[in-house]
Amino acid sequence: MLSFPGGHQPRYNDFSIRAISDETLREGGERAPYGADDSRKLRLIEAITNAGVTDIDVGSGITEAAFVRNVLDAKYLMGRIPERTEFSFNLTLKTWEPLCEQLARNIPREYLKEMYVSIGMIEIDSENKLFERVAERLRSIGVGRLRSSLLNAFSGTVDEDKYAHLNAQIERCRQQGISLIRINDSVGTLLPDATAILAANLVHDNPDITFYLHGHNDRGIGTANSLISVFHGFQMIEGGVAGVGNRAGLAELESIATVFAERGIGVEAAPLDVDKLSAAARLSEEVFLAAPDPYRAVSGFLVENENAGIVNVPDYLGVSRPVEYFLNRIGLFPVYIRQILAEAGADPGMLKDDELIQRVYERLAEQMDELYARKRAEYDRISADVKAFYADMVRLQDVQTTALEVIRERADAEVAAAVGA
Repeated sequence: MLSFPGGHQPRYNDFSIRAISDETLREGGERAPYGADDSRKLRLIEAITNAGVTDIDVGSGITEAAFVRNVLDAKYLMGRIPERTEFSFNLTLKTWEPLCEQLARNIPREYLKEMYVSIGMIEIDSENKLFERVAERLRSIGVGRLRSSLLNAFSGTVDEDKYAHLNAQIERCRQQGISLIRINDSVGTLLPDATAILAANLVHDNPDITFYLHGHNDRGIGTANSLISVFHGFQMIEGGVAGVGNRAGLAELESIATVFAERGIGVEAAPLDVDKLSAAARLSEEVFLAAPDPYRAVSGFLVENENAGIVNVPDYLGVSRPVEYFLNRIGLFPVYIRQILAEAGADPGMLKDDELIQRVYERLAEQMDELYARKRAEYDRISADVKAFYADMVRLQDVQTTALEVIRERADAEVAAAVGA
């Protein structure tokens, strides 16, 4: 198995990385069952970039090239996006031909020379050097900068053979002048210990390459893996606001920014604003028609609500943080009713009235029971509506059905034409 290179020292505090790369737009668009309209997507880009994120992967679909033109116009002509922002368009060697055509058709060469195109699936048809030919084709239409995305199905660890194969692909990128490479944990099975060893070795063996991890959250550790990657040498970090990404999502950028602030980790491209990233995370739910998550770390709209009763351990420990308090049946105790009234400045005589405190307790308990019954019924309705909302999607069988419809329509047209003749 792969082990740490000799002399490797991790870094956990007080260092800087090059930039944050955002995948919200690309993978959010890929994951969203119903897509998203361009005006809302542009608002989301503005929100993310104004929070300090400077590297945006903006799309991968046939229609996205036209959207990229609108985004670049918003940056260069309208000044709606910070000048420091860089954009990347994603294509794979399965989709390169129509996407190259769309890029050349929709985006002026003066824009193409300023943006990145990221090439994925570079192993396809390698015996005929397809990757190298596509790179040349992109340069011929005016694309000024290339990066690559290397796909991997890690199995929790990284063995010597897989590592050697990965380095062979990095060498192919190097030969094309590519020095910015994303390492994909494509199915989200990489574990933090293996991430540490992988990052340390890649940086040690490839000092001329800037790496960042595409950490999927299928096992709930995408954010942890992404942080581990920079602790062990990667020079960029990537994710999505609200953890937006395919399947269970990617690393949460607002969580990463919070850890960076606590650890003194800087971003050379621009400072990060956690509050603005959290607002962008909530906006992403609206843009991609995702059910709001009230308890998502950092950016969930209820995560700063805390039970004021006995279960409130942070207050007991003296932890200072912004909090809005509530009470429920679990946290309802006469002693806390007395404390809350005292902190509100109640008369000392009132606080000594045990009967009063008990009646307040009973009245609140009754209100809470009634509230629960009403909210239980509301939740059941909302839950059913949310599940029904996501029930309608275009599935693979719809491709076959649509193909059959087209074939029948074409046959009917041929028959009609023959009769007319």
